[in-house]
Amino acid sequence: MSVCAVWTPGTELPRLVRTMTAERMRWYADALATVQQGATEPVAAPPNIHTDDAIARANGLNGRIADGMVSTNWISSVLTDVFGTQYLEGGSLRTRYVRPIFEDDRIEVVVRITGAEPTPDGTERLRADVSCVKCDGQIA
Repeated sequence: MSVCAVWTPGTELPRLVRTMTAERMRWYADALATVQQGATEPVAAPPNIHTDDAIARANGLNGRIADGMVSTNWISSVLTDVFGTQYLEGGSLRTRYVRPIFEDDRIEVVVRITGAEPTPDGTERLRADVSCVKCDGQIA
């Protein structure tokens, strides 16, 4: 069955709503520092705009902001929940960070199918618009 028969343009995947917490923000910052150092135990990230309010404010922000990978992973989780290994093995995702996400921001992940295109192997690849929408309606 053609993916176009199942997923028509305009179809929305189930939305995911999450609130950004200080704990989530810290996990990502520390995970990156741990990987960069090749450590076997967690490493605390050095102070930066993702871990320190004063540094974030000194850089023109209202406070520390979430790393973009947090929202990217939230989008990926929606795609994985719906498409499973097909997304993990052959899907791709391009993101652009438009606005910062601050602690306590409520984010809604929206994935809307825009179409499908043929692939060289005779199958079809879905295309979708993805976004993280803040509670004020602005895209993050």
